[in-house]
Amino acid sequence: MFPTHRVLKTGSSLGHRLLILRTLVTNNGSDGMNVNRVAKPRNKEYSKATASNNTCQQRSASTDANGAKVGGLDVEDFKLLVERAAPWSELQGYRLEEARKGFLKVRLPFNKNWIGNVSIPAMHGGVVASLIDHVGGFCAWTVLNRPSDRVSTADLSISYLSPAPASDLIGEGRVYHESNKLVRVDIVVYCAGDEKQVSIAAGRGCFYRRGGGGAEKMAGLSAEEKQVKAAKEAKEQDMFFKHLRSKGKHEEDKEN
Repeated sequence: MFPTHRVLKTGSSLGHRLLILRTLVTNNGSDGMNVNRVAKPRNKEYSKATASNNTCQQRSASTDANGAKVGGLDVEDFKLLVERAAPWSELQGYRLEEARKGFLKVRLPFNKNWIGNVSIPAMHGGVVASLIDHVGGFCAWTVLNRPSDRVSTADLSISYLSPAPASDLIGEGRVYHESNKLVRVDIVVYCAGDEKQVSIAAGRGCFYRRGGGGAEKMAGLSAEEKQVKAAKEAKEQDMFFKHLRSKGKHEEDKEN
């Protein structure tokens, strides 16, 4: 996600106790988190959310792979954005597996440094929370229309349902509702090797949608000024993605 100050607070939207997280994202994209476990809720909503994952898995991403746009971007550029735009994303090693309007699926590869409880062993809650925030934010991004638009976290509630084992994790986000200013996303996390896709954590987030080159910034400008501004933003975006591509190619060459 792009830098923003976010306050993650309790909510009663799922009918159970949730966790307060306060996170300040600095300009380099790193997060500081203090996470505690929350008791498993008694209601059945999460089991329904988990069951819906099976339907989601059966859908194909081929429509987006055939030249369609995701969040106003080419699919490959959107993939770079999810995986490499922030140092934190690269550190975590996020891998985009599927993206289309209103849906996102991201893999978090296992890393022994993510272990929070060595006796189980289990992943640290902050790692899971970060995955939920990352998936939720970029899932909200999939419904944007202009490449210059942005999203930032407004509110995020997280429930830890069971310890996250030492394995790859999958985070899936689904847009539940969107308006002109906010996008609400439901997120579930499960183990990559779990065929039943039983949720080990779930989140619900609201994300601000902000126009980079939207009408509010174009108001009062002449037609020529609007054209110049749009061209400048397009050039900056092109340079940004060229940097990400060259960076990725350099890392691939090092690995080979």
